[in-house]
Amino acid sequence: MAAPTGSPEHRRARELPEWLLGGLTSLEDLIYLVVALVLLGVAVASLYTTISNLLDSRGDFATSATTAINGVLFVVIILEIFRTLVAHLEGGGFQLRPFLIIGVISAVRHILLVGALSTTTEHKMFNQTQIELGVNAGVALVLVIALVLLHRSGMTSDLDNDE
Repeated sequence: MAAPTGSPEHRRARELPEWLLGGLTSLEDLIYLVVALVLLGVAVASLYTTISNLLDSRGDFATSATTAINGVLFVVIILEIFRTLVAHLEGGGFQLRPFLIIGVISAVRHILLVGALSTTTEHKMFNQTQIELGVNAGVALVLVIALVLLHRSGMTSDLDNDE
């Protein structure tokens, strides 16, 4: 007769050999490292392109500045994801705070983009633009509230729950 699914005998039968778990963990860390390096490369290339486009811009200053700010905020998002991967590789567990920050930056970035587009184009889609701005402002507000609550709770990662 087979051991019940939740029994210690069944769990021991399903355990992987230690060498295999170590190898899989090392492979996971290697993949995270490669992804982190790719993100760093994308951040550098994006920052270079943003600066180059700003310096070579022949359009009006407001559009060029908004585009540059949009590009810089994109680089900040990439660096936040990079920092999260580095924290994971250092054994910091899943980090919630960087993803909340990324969400806030993304919402603000979209607000700037919609605002810039509404000033440079005709106001035919005024209602849709106002709804987009309102939704993004609401999302940013909710994410900031989540950041405050996370800060007050004192938790920094999923490893805080294990203790």
